Amino acid sequence: MPRRTKQLILACLVPVLILLGMTVTPLYTLLAGAEITLRTVPVDPTDLFRGDYVILQYEAEEIPAQLLENEVKTKLEQGESNLEVYVPLKLDEGAHVPTKVSLEKPTSGVYLKGRVQYVTAGRDGIEEVAYVEYSLDKYFVEENTGLELEEASASGNLLAKVKVKNGYAYLVDLSIQD
Repeated sequence: MPRRTKQLILACLVPVLILLGMTVTPLYTLLAGAEITLRTVPVDPTDLFRGDYVILQYEAEEIPAQLLENEVKTKLEQGESNLEVYVPLKLDEGAHVPTKVSLEKPTSGVYLKGRVQYVTAGRDGIEEVAYVEYSLDKYFVEENTGLELEEASASGNLLAKVKVKNGYAYLVDLSIQD
């Protein structure tokens, strides 16, 4: 095969391999990940151009400041933001909730990898909470169901099913709790 043909084939294969590589982590998480449930709070039910979707906020994103390990607090006090952290979870009343926020990757159990955005007063205005982002904030739904999901969430009845593997999370489904 001529050299020029080999170069052309290689030039065409590189972008394809990059695109395939981007799918490995989500597919591995879907196949081998543990399924967890998180309580949600939606932000917006529709988009004129993309159809119905729900931007979600999770209760697990607002973590009480007392669950932050000292190393995390120290780094935040030093002015670091967007700090990569690990959040181990435990099952509590049908949903998974954070047990702590650490810089160290857990050796066992289910955990999420996220980024601490900031620490401020929580919704109640009293308790300080750390806001952790997991990149699970948008979910496209069947047409004309976004408003129904928003109403279910407002009444505290919307749950997200998430597959988790090695801290990487992939949103699988939303369900309305009875």
